[in-house]
Amino acid sequence: MSEIFAAARPIEPALEQQRDLMPRLDDASDRISAIVVKEVRQFVRGREFIYSFGASLIVAMAVAFYASADALGGSTTAGAWSFVTLTACLALLGLAVVPLGAFSALRNERMEQTLDLISLTTLSTRQIVIGKLLSQGVKLVTLFAVMAPFVAMSFLLGGVDFLTILTALVMVFLWSMWMAAAALFLSTLLKSRAMSGLLFGVLAIFLFVFFNIGRVFLFAPMAFGVAAVGGPFGASRPWSALVTLSAACLVTMMNLVLLAENRLALPTEDRVTSLRIGFLVQFLVIVGFALRYVWSASSLAADALRSLAFLGGFHLALVATFAVTEGLAVPRVPLTRKWSRWPLRALVPILGPGGARAAAYVLLQMAVLLVVAWSLGAGWLELRWVFTIAGFICLFTGLPALLLQHLAARGVRPFHARVAILVLVMLSLVLPDVVYYVLWRPDVFQLNFAYRHLFNPLRTLANWDLVEMRGWQALPLIFATGGFAYYVVLIAIGSRQRTSLEPSPAPGLGAEAPQTPRP
Repeated sequence: MSEIFAAARPIEPALEQQRDLMPRLDDASDRISAIVVKEVRQFVRGREFIYSFGASLIVAMAVAFYASADALGGSTTAGAWSFVTLTACLALLGLAVVPLGAFSALRNERMEQTLDLISLTTLSTRQIVIGKLLSQGVKLVTLFAVMAPFVAMSFLLGGVDFLTILTALVMVFLWSMWMAAAALFLSTLLKSRAMSGLLFGVLAIFLFVFFNIGRVFLFAPMAFGVAAVGGPFGASRPWSALVTLSAACLVTMMNLVLLAENRLALPTEDRVTSLRIGFLVQFLVIVGFALRYVWSASSLAADALRSLAFLGGFHLALVATFAVTEGLAVPRVPLTRKWSRWPLRALVPILGPGGARAAAYVLLQMAVLLVVAWSLGAGWLELRWVFTIAGFICLFTGLPALLLQHLAARGVRPFHARVAILVLVMLSLVLPDVVYYVLWRPDVFQLNFAYRHLFNPLRTLANWDLVEMRGWQALPLIFATGGFAYYVVLIAIGSRQRTSLEPSPAPGLGAEAPQTPRP
């Protein structure tokens, strides 16, 4: 009997180690992200997750059973249609169900007034937003774990190669996380219960339409790869397009997280620097993909130049609309010292808050755009076109920013300046034709491109070859130069105001103690 107890004694240390392991795992999960642990524990008890999990399992088993029966009957394409069907179900969960859950995550916190309590903890705003997003990623991984084995079984049934299956799963997961990040950002825009509920309904309708339209583009490469003959995609797979889409997804997802952080951060925090760095990275990614064609054929370089001008111009227009109209007054918030060791710390002065710094920030990127256009072999015609694109952006954003500066004392806010930008763009599109037909009253109603449309930036830039051929480029170039002049004035006004975001040194640390005035 004593031998039996002696043999059982070595088990006791193992049980003790197992008891110690579980608290350690709990502590490790809390260190990763307390928000993730909280959200996961909350949604696994919810009906939404249980219904989604059960429905996806039932659908996957039904499709797999029917495809197996079809393959036993002699079909050679059973794997292809089962792969497309199961991937479509995964896309429905990832592009519709998970984003709606992400939208409700912050919305419910605000409705229940628990977001303020979380903000009082040691967690930063970025940790809260990333924790919410990662919790949706955990939900998505769980749903993928249910259906992915059945999707992989399509390879055994024939008609689709394993690399196509792996590529489809990765792309669906990436874009599902992007949709979740976009939903998180949308949930931070409105605070009232009624407007938030209305936005939730609009988001649900949009996701339904987006899924029905977007699945054609999402599954086009996979459907092309599993053609009617059942051959794999193989070497003809457009890897460059997949890499481009993945890079765009990851960079824009990062900026969506930063935008959500910007909306939730306190006014006493530096909410701008990280956001501007994120959009600078996005611009550099656009430029980087265009630079791949520097040594390519002239036709490819010309296509890359047009794509760069369109995407880069659209990016800079959005950034300038929201950054330059912040107002020139620099808020007295401390600039985080974490940028002191940043490799490009010389750029920190133009990455801080303030419309003047934003103007310098946008002008720097416009200079990069012109240099890259020249490196792609652009001639004087193309360089004038890119210069005019940048100048029109400065014109339509710099003028409202200057008006904001002069009318700020009368209650004009950045929102009003952004509305003024939209109004100016709309007027430039319709006013030339309205004035022409009201004053000159021609007999024939014509909308062909004419001299009056030089006031319309979109038509002028779209018909730049015709503008150069007719010798009309002087007026657009004057407008563009005036736009750059507005930005120079913004920077000059901002330089006369306080530009340092660092707090004043404390008494005894290199600064004189403030003297109390005598009564």
